Amino acid sequence: MSASWNDLTERTLREIEGVNEQFRPTNFWGPGLRELLHDLQERGLEEFKRWPTASFWFYPLYGDGFSPALSEELLDVARTSREGVNPGYFRAALSGSRDAWRDHDVASAWWNTEQWPFDLRSHGESRVGRPPQAFPVTKDDSAVTVGRAYNNYLLVLAALSQHVDAPPSSFLEIGGGFGALGEILMSRDENVRYVDADIPPLLTVASWYLTELFGDRVTTYLDRPDAGPLTVPNSGVVPNYRLPDLEEDFEVFVNSFSFQEMEPDVVENYVDLVCGKGIRYAVSLNSREGKQRAAAPGEHGALDPVTSERIATMFARHGFEVAGRYNDPYVRSAGELLVMKRRG
Repeated sequence: MSASWNDLTERTLREIEGVNEQFRPTNFWGPGLRELLHDLQERGLEEFKRWPTASFWFYPLYGDGFSPALSEELLDVARTSREGVNPGYFRAALSGSRDAWRDHDVASAWWNTEQWPFDLRSHGESRVGRPPQAFPVTKDDSAVTVGRAYNNYLLVLAALSQHVDAPPSSFLEIGGGFGALGEILMSRDENVRYVDADIPPLLTVASWYLTELFGDRVTTYLDRPDAGPLTVPNSGVVPNYRLPDLEEDFEVFVNSFSFQEMEPDVVENYVDLVCGKGIRYAVSLNSREGKQRAAAPGEHGALDPVTSERIATMFARHGFEVAGRYNDPYVRSAGELLVMKRRG
């Protein structure tokens, strides 16, 4: 890892120690922070999508972990029990590619292209970061490939497309992982404005990734002041604790699978902040039931699980109503996708 990115990690880790408790990693994220920092130091940014911690904390995978080599071994076993086993079907079932095609097809069919014209076939996830999974968006081994996080965000945006009057041009996200939402938006619209607010070291990961893809279109915290008004003229990545200082307004707020990992007072604080940024739409993809409850502070889980319905209630206090609530067949997971719109 270069000195500048290492400096960014060290600086934000130092600064976050002195901020309000509501901006610090919550009980759920305590173990993750230590593990992610270890992978960052030992393995570097160039292969962050393959970190041992990645699949649990920010880079979800399809399938059940069957490697291509193990799949071939199992295919040989299957052939001893049944003649005429279809190799393509067998490999696809074990690799997770059928689930990937399904999610991408749902997003493509669901998207309201009349309200929001959007090219879902010509762009995919970059190979930067060495993704362990890269599924073609069509069955002809297209060079355009996607992973699960990328598809999750396509589903989020497809839901939003059902409720917008015109293509949104500015997005604010909290807990954006490695920057997949920014990649989707910025690769299709050179004028879109996207800002991700996150904790270290994912702040560093997303800053590096989006800079690798989009260069000087991305503002990082490397050269930003540590106090006072914070401006991001185009797109960028900022520390979560600098949200109160962020000057710009936004049309859309997005949170995907991170509010569920926080405590209620932390989520409430974030909702208060983002609702003061002029947003018209808030999109949440979070657990219907909330994350596992921790047996005690410091142990795995949330102390007081935040459910999708609690998130909707928090936004309702700021004049938002649920415009769309999506579960099966759109989202096949423990998550519920909510599109909320400001009344009036």
